[in-house]
Amino acid sequence: MNPESPSTSVAEHLRIAIGIAAAIAIAAGIAGLAGWFFGIGRLMSIASEAPALMPMSALGLLTAGIALAYAPSHPRFSRGLGALVVAIAAAAAIGYLTKTDFGFGDLPEGLTSGAGTLPGLPAPNSILAFALVGEPFGASTVQGLSAYTAMSPQTVMSMCALATGVLCATPEAGLMPLLTDRGAAGLAVRRFLPVAILLPVVLGGVRIAGELEGLFDTRFGTALMAVASAALAGILTVDIAVAIRQLDQKLRAEHRAREVAESESRVKDDVLALLTGELRTPAGIIHAQAHLLQAGVLTNEKMRQVIETVSRNAARLRQSIDDAAEVAAMAQGGLLFEPAEIDPRDPIRRALDVWAPEIAAKRIAVTAQLMPVGFVQGDAVRLQQIASNLLSNAVKFTPPGGEIRVETVRDGDLVRIIVQDTGCGIPAEFLPHVFEPFKRSSGSLHERPEGLGLGLTLVRHLTELHRGTVTAHSDGPGRGARFVVQLVTN
Repeated sequence: MNPESPSTSVAEHLRIAIGIAAAIAIAAGIAGLAGWFFGIGRLMSIASEAPALMPMSALGLLTAGIALAYAPSHPRFSRGLGALVVAIAAAAAIGYLTKTDFGFGDLPEGLTSGAGTLPGLPAPNSILAFALVGEPFGASTVQGLSAYTAMSPQTVMSMCALATGVLCATPEAGLMPLLTDRGAAGLAVRRFLPVAILLPVVLGGVRIAGELEGLFDTRFGTALMAVASAALAGILTVDIAVAIRQLDQKLRAEHRAREVAESESRVKDDVLALLTGELRTPAGIIHAQAHLLQAGVLTNEKMRQVIETVSRNAARLRQSIDDAAEVAAMAQGGLLFEPAEIDPRDPIRRALDVWAPEIAAKRIAVTAQLMPVGFVQGDAVRLQQIASNLLSNAVKFTPPGGEIRVETVRDGDLVRIIVQDTGCGIPAEFLPHVFEPFKRSSGSLHERPEGLGLGLTLVRHLTELHRGTVTAHSDGPGRGARFVVQLVTN
């Protein structure tokens, strides 16, 4: 299951906020209309002293709530309902001009109307910000809402919810891009803005309550607000700084992870291209030689050359496939290893026999000083594979007429298997990477080595299976190379 992306999470949260805001407006509208239609005054007025929700206001809130609910999924339908809300507002304005209530004026008894309003019609005053600030500082809904806006509490609440919902429904406009920004700017705004809005209201309310109860005088209340504001501002600043630091660390970690993923992707592409090339070349040669054989026009000498070419490239193809299969098994921990007490010289001799034709073909002189070194605990097949891969590397990079030297040396409890050549050598900058998979270096700008670059990787892993080590040495291009495998004796 894939983790939810940050952008998806933000979008989901915005949809939830839109749904809650729309539900508040719809509930207020339905309650107001039901109270008017059935004559239930309690549904239209949540406080006896506060102005009641007028039927036309309830109709507007219901329409606006439905429009907001459909805004994310059906924007055209939502815009149509929005136009209907504007039409309701225009009708209310016409009602005030013509003293007409459009049939909404028949209200239940005992309802309180806002100052300057007509029965059934919305209050003309819509100073929502002053209403929201005035209410906490007022002693009652009469002093807060009625005195300043002539709006019902339901209307104020619903209008606030609708305003929030509209902001959430338009995340690409206004302040919303800043609020939803995943960077430091968005984090600072989300942390600071709610406090900046609520802090004066809360501290002002505490101050007024304290002064009304006689807990302190005006001067002490002013000082208390100043000190509390400074303390909270300092705490908020530190909190934002810590949050920004954590965000920065998270973004850096994501950046590093992205770089690693991109690097791995490039490596996979390079490996695939290398594998394709190394398999295609011998396969293409075999295919071409097969056509010559099918033609039946070759002389005996030419036939022998074609067969040798096919055999050599088939062996190359087989070696590439075997190396890739061995590395895959190695990565999965499924490499077969059967330890036994063996003389390490025996698998080295078998490896020399295997490579004798290639060595003879390149007229390479081989010096084998296989001194008695005792026994080691190991797998004879895997030790032969180690020696064979080192010999393969030496034969590949040693020019015709060169020399290869193979030795076994006993040093205390250690056995060293040394394969040294007079080939093209290894550049100093490549030596640390010589045992890495798919790494190839010819030591010459004019040569492209054959193979997948897996032989030495297998040598290192098989040596480690024998609880040994392998090292590479070279004095640079043109100076040959020396590989030393070190094993522990019994």
